[in-house]
Amino acid sequence: MDKKTIISRIEELKSKRKDRRFTQSMEISVNFKDINIESSDFKLNLSIPLPKGRGRDVNVGVFADGDMNLRAKKHSKFVLNREELEKYSRDKRKMRKFANSCYAFIAQPDLMAVVGKNWGIVLGPKGKMPQPVPPNADLSPIIDRIRNSIRIRSKKNPTIHALVGTENMSSDDLADNILAILSGIERHIPGDKIRSIYLKYTMSEPVRLM
Repeated sequence: MDKKTIISRIEELKSKRKDRRFTQSMEISVNFKDINIESSDFKLNLSIPLPKGRGRDVNVGVFADGDMNLRAKKHSKFVLNREELEKYSRDKRKMRKFANSCYAFIAQPDLMAVVGKNWGIVLGPKGKMPQPVPPNADLSPIIDRIRNSIRIRSKKNPTIHALVGTENMSSDDLADNILAILSGIERHIPGDKIRSIYLKYTMSEPVRLM
């Protein structure tokens, strides 16, 4: 699909947009045909970087001790050390609130066992188990990459929904993000297995892209 066509559909969606009291997200829906989305051949669990970003900030949680903990606090207000991890795990409500406050997590490798044992029941079903990161790693590019990426996970229905950006982003930037998403999907599911593609805002009727 060419960028010019995508931009024209975005402009069509924008022309039908109604003003809301909040900044709406734009979402893409991709519907597949003639596949079993639950089979190992087609099941999707992707992290796709958006070249023009998400259009809004998201929180990345960090589980780390020592120097990594101190450095992480320069990039996130959601940082827990080993002792805090264990303390939160004794209060399921507090643990769930913390988990819901973050889009994704990273963790010092030697804390992964603690996370798996105590937090796995909360983070696992949400697809938020942390990415292990070496304690001496530069956290800035890692956290920035996560903040500007989206996760696509297929479920039982042969349809996926993914964030494209926000309504205050330019049509050109949104089109670049859409192309990145479609390219990421088509590396796992051939384009001829796509039945249709739609774009919509948080509160709008969809516009057909394909």
